[in-house]
Amino acid sequence: MRIEDLKLFTIVVKLGSFTAAANALDLPRANVSRRIGELEKALNAQLFFRTTRQLRLTQHGEAYYHELLSVLEGFELAKNKLLDIDDKPVGKVKVGFLPESDEALQPVLAKFQQLYPEIELDLRYTNNYATDIYSQALDFAIHAGKVQDSGFIARRILSLGRGIYASPEYIQKHGAPKTLSDLQQHNAICYRWPDGTLDDNWDLSSETVKVNSRFSCNHMGFVRRAIVGGQGIGFMPPLYALASIESQHLVRILPEYESKKEDVWLIYADRKGISLPTRLLIDFLLQEIPEMAGL
Repeated sequence: MRIEDLKLFTIVVKLGSFTAAANALDLPRANVSRRIGELEKALNAQLFFRTTRQLRLTQHGEAYYHELLSVLEGFELAKNKLLDIDDKPVGKVKVGFLPESDEALQPVLAKFQQLYPEIELDLRYTNNYATDIYSQALDFAIHAGKVQDSGFIARRILSLGRGIYASPEYIQKHGAPKTLSDLQQHNAICYRWPDGTLDDNWDLSSETVKVNSRFSCNHMGFVRRAIVGGQGIGFMPPLYALASIESQHLVRILPEYESKKEDVWLIYADRKGISLPTRLLIDFLLQEIPEMAGL
């Protein structure tokens, strides 16, 4: 009986099906089914009622699941103690992050792996932490905006504002707006939120300005590249364009106007049983990202 199979059993329970667990762990469904069958055989007990429409725990499975959670938590704590002594953390951390945050995260994660070369990082794009943490078996996810589900642990990383940017080439060709009302005479590059809403009302701390969208995308990286390419003026967090700002491929427009702040969170399902590699990465990001943003 392997610890990996016991963990697999708890994931199947949480996700409600062999298929969902297989997708979350990048395993063939037949592999998941076989391993659960072998676990039932080793325990000499049926853990699930299986039908074509539903998978649910038997009475034995229910009792075993709740006891097993405590056992696995103790096992993880014991393993962490050994790793603390050896000072060589080993393991895998599966992280969900926003597609538009790749430029900011990549150098931070590279620095982390220089410190802990034995820790493997598995990164997944996610736009919905509430479902993706379970469906993709994420150790934690990074989320911007309000935290809707109180069933998760949420730790604030920073408050992120946005600025108005354009490329030097665009400014040379079209001129720079002198006032907020001038923005309406320019081509705007707009972000489209995951729910489909077009971000063409730029919400500043003092007022909101309506812009004329010439180009839109639901990926901030694409928006950034369109602004750098001179297609128009855009409204985005500087943290998502640090390299372009530092190289002066992007110039801040109307810098006296600040946007309203939006909180960025690090979210995970439970404090219990968190692995040492996951804990190290969480603590590292909570320290490094605000420092990188100059906060």
